[in-house]
Amino acid sequence: MASEVQLAVAGSGKTSAIASRIENQFPEAASLALTFTKNGQLEIASRVSNITSSRHETMGWYSFLVNHIVRPYLPAKFDGINAHGLNFVDHDGQIPRNRSGWKYYFDDSHQPYSSRLSVLAKQILELTTDAPLRRLEAIYDHLYIDEVQDLGGNDLVVLEKVMRSSIDIFVTGDVRQSVLTTSRSDRLNSVYRGVNLVTWFRERATAGICDLTLAETSQRFNPAIARLSDLVHDPALALPATLGAFSGTSDHDGVFLVDDTHLDEYVQEWQPTLLRAMVSTRALPEAEIFNFGTSKGITRDRVAILTTSPIRKWLLSRELLAAKSAAGFYVAATRCRYSVALVVPQAKKMSTHLHAEFCALVQLWEPSN
Repeated sequence: MASEVQLAVAGSGKTSAIASRIENQFPEAASLALTFTKNGQLEIASRVSNITSSRHETMGWYSFLVNHIVRPYLPAKFDGINAHGLNFVDHDGQIPRNRSGWKYYFDDSHQPYSSRLSVLAKQILELTTDAPLRRLEAIYDHLYIDEVQDLGGNDLVVLEKVMRSSIDIFVTGDVRQSVLTTSRSDRLNSVYRGVNLVTWFRERATAGICDLTLAETSQRFNPAIARLSDLVHDPALALPATLGAFSGTSDHDGVFLVDDTHLDEYVQEWQPTLLRAMVSTRALPEAEIFNFGTSKGITRDRVAILTTSPIRKWLLSRELLAAKSAAGFYVAATRCRYSVALVVPQAKKMSTHLHAEFCALVQLWEPSN
């Protein structure tokens, strides 16, 4: 049975799809849901809290690697190591140098380094001729993976092996929202980083490893915001056009340019959530504020995005944003139902020089008095 992969746009109900499948599986079936972030795990767990079956578990990707691949079969690689816990490091530069043997993968208390965990898991799978997969097949009938865009490097090797198993597997995520990664130091599969992960899945679909669908309908936002979101990433990826199916209306709908000198007035009139690329010392109006990455998962009526220089250049020239910038901006632009305000210097002047693809989409907002 080929694994089912659904890559879906923001606001399409990816986590709801997993919860629905868990609720409708046979009561005697055993299932495991995985996602990278703690918030993602809590979200899945909260949506299936009414399930009476004790045969469902939700855990993080790192816990999955440790509990189901590394710890049970670690003697095949390193005998006498009692793997436990996790030493989370953002990248290999945070690990002391000149560690070799088992110390390359573990700290002195035998906690695996997160950035090297998938490399170790891959090696154990190879040394044991995929014995961990046979163990998983004996435990679980269903495996659900959410926010798959967070996986990269050697984690994709592990993912492919899992997808080739006999377990009924459903994988979902949004490659456009690749603001996190399981390891920033892992260079394997670097050509598939970020939104390019869609190519990795397309190749696996061609090879018959998975059935791939691209879900383009978002219930979160209106067509104008959907159109803006479609312009963020490289059109060469041939992702389907987003259908913004949110039908609610208000007195202020769509995409707007707002001069940074008018931000106070805009916030006072429309109460948007402010989204920024990073923390800065810039004075801001009294409002709810998130960085792009930490806004992932929220839904608001309106947002105002404090644009960066690359975003402003993109508005004028349609020059592609760097992958990380594009992912962060996409997340920010898809948090709201009614309106996105792009806060820029000299908005009136910029409005007359927008790239042709933005001219009919972006409206200039100015204070009424």
